[in-house]
Amino acid sequence: MKIAIDLTPLHGRKWTGVELYAIDLYHALLELNYEVIPIFHVKNDLDDNPNSFIIKPTKRLLLENLALSKAIRTIKADVALFPIFPPPVDAYFCCKTKIMPTIHDLAFLKYRSTINFAAKYYLTPKNLWAFKKADTLITISGTVKKQLQHYTQLTIKNWGENISSDFRKENLSINANCLNDFGLQPDKYYISVSTIEPRKNLTYLLDIIRDELMQGDKKLVLVGRRGWEKSIRLQQQLNELKQHIIFTEYVSMETLQSLYHYAYAFILMSLDEGFGRTPLEAIACGCKRIVVSDIDIFHEVLGENVNYLPLNDIGFCKAAFNRNKWEETPKMFKVPFDALEEKIDL
Repeated sequence: MKIAIDLTPLHGRKWTGVELYAIDLYHALLELNYEVIPIFHVKNDLDDNPNSFIIKPTKRLLLENLALSKAIRTIKADVALFPIFPPPVDAYFCCKTKIMPTIHDLAFLKYRSTINFAAKYYLTPKNLWAFKKADTLITISGTVKKQLQHYTQLTIKNWGENISSDFRKENLSINANCLNDFGLQPDKYYISVSTIEPRKNLTYLLDIIRDELMQGDKKLVLVGRRGWEKSIRLQQQLNELKQHIIFTEYVSMETLQSLYHYAYAFILMSLDEGFGRTPLEAIACGCKRIVVSDIDIFHEVLGENVNYLPLNDIGFCKAAFNRNKWEETPKMFKVPFDALEEKIDL
């Protein structure tokens, strides 16, 4: 079977959760008995696969709606996977290739006001078109699959998420010196890893952790891209707590793993997630305490092995920080390394 996979969004972008998922999916496909044709923009950003299909430098709209369609027609694969962005609108008609996009979450419908302009007016219509015209939809959790069934009659396959083998114990690169760049000490900071956008609920996190930061000796480390969350309330909070918050932006793998490892606790108060891989990365790196919002997907992925906080009770959450008696994740908890290889079903 010949499988094409769209990896064009990797070029020229910072790699966050969806990009890492696509890379893991590509690597999983290579481990299986398929002829894999990765489609890249400008160059192969990952490996030296001789089957790579390279699209020459092209402006984004032309790339995603014309050049990519042409590539699919040229390759004539049995299946074309779109693990990051939805397919071109004409991909469903241009050849006999089965079109299978990944739907990571339904934020573009459930939390429309929280997404950026491009996602709202460009990607959302393409996703809705996929709900009607794709051959099969791929998703990454049982939670999202259940939600998707309210919007489409198509076959939905849950292949789950994947944590890269880079986070296996034998592959970790932990270095305490990485803390020096940020003036940090082990066990003296909380860490949160995500793009700063409304759905990640940073304003709520800062509300509930404020007293802990102001009165205690710990800092809050925010790792990730400064996204499109620009609310006045958030700016006020950041100014008030600027002595207690450290923005790292993007960091190297060694630095990320080290920050996870030496953190007192990982915390993420998302309103919604498709899967939520960063708590698992934190556990894999040796972070002992995980604190997350009480939403369905975290229960699916993390079970009863972490600490849950409600999204509608600031007083309760502040009291929990004041008690500071977080349960540690059991050492026998199993992180789903390289799980995609077992779940891919074409």
